[in-house]
Amino acid sequence: PGRTPVVVADDDQEPVSPPILAREPERPRSPVRIALGPTGVTTGKGMGLGVGGALDFGRGSVGGRLSAAWTRGEPGGAGTSVVSQSFAQYAGELTLDLHKRGPIHPLLGLGFGVIRGENAQSSGVAGVGLLRAGVEYALGFEETDVRLGATAEGGLVGPADKELDAMKGHALLGAYVAIGL
Repeated sequence: PGRTPVVVADDDQEPVSPPILAREPERPRSPVRIALGPTGVTTGKGMGLGVGGALDFGRGSVGGRLSAAWTRGEPGGAGTSVVSQSFAQYAGELTLDLHKRGPIHPLLGLGFGVIRGENAQSSGVAGVGLLRAGVEYALGFEETDVRLGATAEGGLVGPADKELDAMKGHALLGAYVAIGL
């Protein structure tokens, strides 16, 4: 035959394995987390401070959140804000974790809730549509899902009592510690 090289297979050689890629170890993700921390509310006339809490559900990219916030009213005296004495919000939302692996978790939430506002003259209740953006940092504990988070939430007021008709929207800003169960 012509000058074709003959290749001999050597069965004693180990097969070449693909290169090993370094991956960050997966951090524990709890199906339920309890969050608690300070929060502030504003309608544009000041900042009322208080406390917020939440119950987060889900291990994957899509989850849910039930939350509540209770704050003092916006400072400035009676008549300057429809929530000059106190503000409370109770909400539920669908959440999206934009990066479920690793320590940093950018979050988006879309939901609805009920708010209660009070000033010196009256108090009222209203429905509200919510959009939330936040970020969480998962601490490196081996067996527990502990996260530090910060969030900014905007609400557009929907059906409302006549006492809250003047309120068109509000913003909640908060920080929290979340611990998985």
